[in-house]
Amino acid sequence: MTLPPPLPTHPRGWWARHWRWAVPLAALLTITAAAGAGWFGLQQVSRMARGSEPYQEAMRRARCSVHLVAHLGEPIQDGLLPMGGIETDSSGTGSSQFVVHLSGPRGKGRLFLQADRAQGRWDYPMLYVLVKDAEPIDLTALDDAEAATQCALEACRAQGDCPALAPPLEV
Repeated sequence: MTLPPPLPTHPRGWWARHWRWAVPLAALLTITAAAGAGWFGLQQVSRMARGSEPYQEAMRRARCSVHLVAHLGEPIQDGLLPMGGIETDSSGTGSSQFVVHLSGPRGKGRLFLQADRAQGRWDYPMLYVLVKDAEPIDLTALDDAEAATQCALEACRAQGDCPALAPPLEV
């Protein structure tokens, strides 16, 4: 007795042979691309916020504050992503609100900023830092134009009468 001839088989395609590892890999690549795009977007927003005039002035005042440097130490670094935003229009008015996490060698704090812009000039009615186990450190000044040109920490060091400040760290 002779066996019948084998049935013709159709060659299986690539997808039929490899779908078991291709589907999880495609899902992983999609999730990774979405996470990367989200991270890139957050970095761009953070970069724009950090480049704004109110943010720059708030960080300058924080780094020039004798009391804040006494609590946090030097250098004072800002956090990864500032929370808040800035709105301006073509007429020169606007507002800005930020909460920025600060850290130094001795501790951490949060900087709260509210700034208003009128006639092209920023005013800082609320600018303070909360640090653990201490009263809020006020960084507002009666005259914002004068405060923009002075650094209390540099003046204190020049006179040699800074209260309880460690020497700056060499970087």
